[in-house]
Amino acid sequence: MKVFNYSQYIKCIHTLRLNAVLQLAERNAEYNLENSNKKYSHDALIKNILRDTTEAEKFINQFLEPREPIKSEDLIHYTNNYITRKYKSKEADLVYQLKDQEVFFLIEHQSTIDNKMPYRLLNYCIDIMQEWGRNKKIGRNTRYPIVVPVVIYTGNQKWNLPKNFKEKQISSYVFERYKIDLEYNFIDINKISKRTLLQRNTMFSYIMLIEKSENKEQLLENLNLLIQTVTDRGMLDELASIVTYLLDNLLKDEEQLDLLEKIHRKVGEKGMSTLYDRLLAENRRMIKQGKEQGEKASQKKIAQKMLVKKLDDEIILETTGIKREELEQIKNKLAIAG
Repeated sequence: MKVFNYSQYIKCIHTLRLNAVLQLAERNAEYNLENSNKKYSHDALIKNILRDTTEAEKFINQFLEPREPIKSEDLIHYTNNYITRKYKSKEADLVYQLKDQEVFFLIEHQSTIDNKMPYRLLNYCIDIMQEWGRNKKIGRNTRYPIVVPVVIYTGNQKWNLPKNFKEKQISSYVFERYKIDLEYNFIDINKISKRTLLQRNTMFSYIMLIEKSENKEQLLENLNLLIQTVTDRGMLDELASIVTYLLDNLLKDEEQLDLLEKIHRKVGEKGMSTLYDRLLAENRRMIKQGKEQGEKASQKKIAQKMLVKKLDDEIILETTGIKREELEQIKNKLAIAG
C-alpha cells in the first residue's frame, strides 16, 4: 500500500516554499475535461457508491489489501470538513479517516489523463495534513498522520504518467536525496476483467463494470448482465435507482422501462421495495407524458401546415384533434412570423 507519511511531509515543507507552490497552483489549477475521449463519464456513480462506508470498506480491503481488514464503522467521512483553501474549484473526490487513528484515505477518480495528477495529489496530501494540524498544538513529540492516496482510472487511453511524484522532478545528482517520495496507489479498471468484477460482489465493482462500457450497446449489455447476476435485493434496488436517475441522459425511456421491469421480475412483486415501485411508476408516467407531448406537438405541426395551405378551420380541427384555442394561438404565431 502506497502512503504519504510524516517524513515525506517534512521533506515537502523544507524543500519547497509551500506558500509559493500553493499560490502557483491556485493560478494554474484549471482542469479541462471537455475533450474526454470517453463517451460515458459516470463520475457521479463512483462517488455516490464510495460515500457508503460499507462499500468503502470493501473497496479498501479488496484493492489496497491492508494487513488488517478495515471495518466500515471505523471509517469517518472527512470530505465535508476538508475544503482545500487553494483548490476551491477542485476538491479531492473522497477523503476518509480511520476512527481514533491519524490515517486518511484520499480517493481520486479520473476518466481522463491529467498530467498534473502527481502534483495535485501532493498538494492534497499536504492540505490534509495542514487541516489536521490547524487546531492542534504541534509539539516535539507530535507525529503527523499518514495519507493513503488512491487513483481510480476509468479512461480508455493508456495511463502513461509516473506513479511517484519524484519521477516528475528534475534529475540532479547533487540534490537527488531531496526529491519528494510520494507514490500513489493506482487502480486501472481496464486491467480488471468482467469476470473478476462480477466475482467481487460489491456495488463498486458493478459500477466499474458499467464504467467499462464504451458505447450504448455495451452499456445495455452490461446492465442486463448485472440484472442476471445480482441477487441481493438492496443492490437490485440500487441498480433500479441508477437506471432511473443517473443514466437517464444515456438511455431512452423505453430502454429504462425494460431494464426496470426485468429487475421487477427478478425480485418479484412482493419482494420489491416501495422505492422501486415509485421508480417504475415514475418512468411509466414520464414515458406516457412524453408520448402525449409528442403527439400534441405533432398535431400542432400538422395544423400549422394546413393553415399555410389555407384549409378551412373546421377541417383542421377535425383532422388534428386540437382545440380551437390552440388553433388560434398557431394563427397568431404565423401572423407575427409573417
